[in-house]
Amino acid sequence: MQPAIINDATLNRGRSTIGARWRWALLCCAVIGLWVASSVQPVWAEPASGLAPATNNFVQPTRGSGRIIGLNQAIRIAQEESGGQVLSAKSVRRPNGVLHHKVRVLVDGQRVMTMVVDQNGRLRRGR
Repeated sequence: MQPAIINDATLNRGRSTIGARWRWALLCCAVIGLWVASSVQPVWAEPASGLAPATNNFVQPTRGSGRIIGLNQAIRIAQEESGGQVLSAKSVRRPNGVLHHKVRVLVDGQRVMTMVVDQNGRLRRGR
């Protein structure tokens, strides 16, 4: 007579341990999700202090949203923001790979400003 061999297949009797682990993980995620959802204040609820949330009026809109803008678009952006006459423009790629467009603009017929527009269309500097 041979001794009985006991392994995972005989202990589980055809049940999948992977399926049980997935069910357990799903149950844990559901419990954590419900706990987090119950503790978060909804966006439409009034602030706890009764004051309206502060808005940032200094954030510039992103132009192009993820696309890299060209030199012609940067010239248009600088001209719109300053209202002056464009004297010169050049593109500069920094060592980290970020592209900047430097646009020199004559403002009020007297002052020359160098405006830097980044690759996303944001005006970074004007002096």
